[in-house]
Amino acid sequence: MKQYVSLVALSLLSLQAAALDLAKHPQVFDAGQGVSLALAPSADGKQALVHVSGINHPLDEVVFLTDVRELGNEQRDYGIRLDGRDYNLLNKRRAWSGESYQLNLPNTSGFELSYNEDKTKALKPKDLLAMYQKQEKDGLQARLAAFDREQRVTDYSARLQEIDGEASEACATPLSTQVDWSAMSDEQLMSLSVPSFCGEVVNQMAYLCGKDERYKAEAKTLKGIDCRFGESMKLREQDGQLQFTTLKDEPNQGDFINAILRNR
Repeated sequence: MKQYVSLVALSLLSLQAAALDLAKHPQVFDAGQGVSLALAPSADGKQALVHVSGINHPLDEVVFLTDVRELGNEQRDYGIRLDGRDYNLLNKRRAWSGESYQLNLPNTSGFELSYNEDKTKALKPKDLLAMYQKQEKDGLQARLAAFDREQRVTDYSARLQEIDGEASEACATPLSTQVDWSAMSDEQLMSLSVPSFCGEVVNQMAYLCGKDERYKAEAKTLKGIDCRFGESMKLREQDGQLQFTTLKDEPNQGDFINAILRNR
């Protein structure tokens, strides 16, 4: 059913793009280091084509049809669907120095944009629209919009390995965090930063090892950490393995773990 709804939504989006009437005055911005962004609003201001180029990133050279969300005081967000969730690709804000634009690309710190008059004059909106329609026909935007569970698990596993590696070095013993990915729903993987939750046990172990050399001996007695999400927070040891259960809305996770580890 979800797939059917998604296909209907994408079909409607295609029809909107085919009938899209662009405003007469697009803009091009620079982000430095050869990175630029073209912005071509629709005539009614409710949508805009956004094209990023000049950066080594999966979204490079992709033209997105964004939905414009007005925030008042000439501030707005330009949203797309990306990896299964809503994502603000571009923000316009008002500041004491005037208006400012920021480009938000996944896995980057964001880019402040500056207006480029020469590139703006050279931009042809009809070429931008044609590029979007070609990419949309090839399914490029649809693939980027869909949630890639396998890639998300790969990314999260890699981040957990980094956290484990840092803790292993601090405690001078191998530490490994395991997650039963099959027990996690797509919604959990999309909405939760799993490495932040499940990596907190070895984070606290690393802190204790750095603070007190004696804790390194304690760390050597542990085989690893099993992490899962549940209804309440728990941390207990079973046969040398730490069994950690966490939950989404727990604000004091680090303090909870630290207290239990210090009193093992």
